[in-house]
Amino acid sequence: MLKSLYMFTIAVVASLLVAPAFAQDATAGEKTFKKCVACHAIGEGAKNKVGPVLTDVIGRQAGTGEGYQYGKDMVLAGEKGLMWTQELLAEYLEDPKQFLRDYLEDSGANSKMSFKLKDDKERTDVAAYLASQGPDADASTQPTADQAQANEAEAETPEMSVEDVIAAQEFSEAYLTDPKNIEAGKEFWYAQCTHCHGFKAYPGKAPKLKPAKYKPEFVFKRVYKGFKKMPAWRDTYTVEEIRQIVSYVKAPGFSP
Repeated sequence: MLKSLYMFTIAVVASLLVAPAFAQDATAGEKTFKKCVACHAIGEGAKNKVGPVLTDVIGRQAGTGEGYQYGKDMVLAGEKGLMWTQELLAEYLEDPKQFLRDYLEDSGANSKMSFKLKDDKERTDVAAYLASQGPDADASTQPTADQAQANEAEAETPEMSVEDVIAAQEFSEAYLTDPKNIEAGKEFWYAQCTHCHGFKAYPGKAPKLKPAKYKPEFVFKRVYKGFKKMPAWRDTYTVEEIRQIVSYVKAPGFSP
């Protein structure tokens, strides 16, 4: 009995210590949401894109956004009672397909959204940001004074120029062949790049890539800086994430 009480006390204390690390931050979530803007729009006047408008998504029945054609499994989940909350959205962002399979208890269920946001803090922050854009937003979804001060300090930190960042990139064989980098880059590629460079786009918006002809530094430059009609992804992905995209593009298994 005493042992059980002791273990329970430890668990409670641990949860109190860990919780602040994952406190929601809508301002940070707005920054992370830049990873989503190729497919989703939010705010006044937003229109459906590859994915539905996310304004007022908190409290909405799944699969019911106006004017958007959802996948059948998302619609079914809504019909079975799935209503989006911050907590459920954060869970969904970790692995959309698995979330629907678990919710519907159907191993064959699928999601039109392939992008996964694996970082716990980023998921809760994005959910907080989405909540802050709805009619029921309250003070709990806004950044605290400490968070606002930290964000302001971050904004004041001097940044390298675009050309300096590009010039600083070096790609070792070990980095390019690391399975973790290739797998992460593959997820980013299928979440973002295939809308113009891949099976979803042909006959399409951009030419097929010939990665064997490109040096890694050249691929990084194109993704980071942009080129002609191709947007610059430096405000959407971190330098490390763009480097991982390069790893996938240069991988033997790359398939656009």
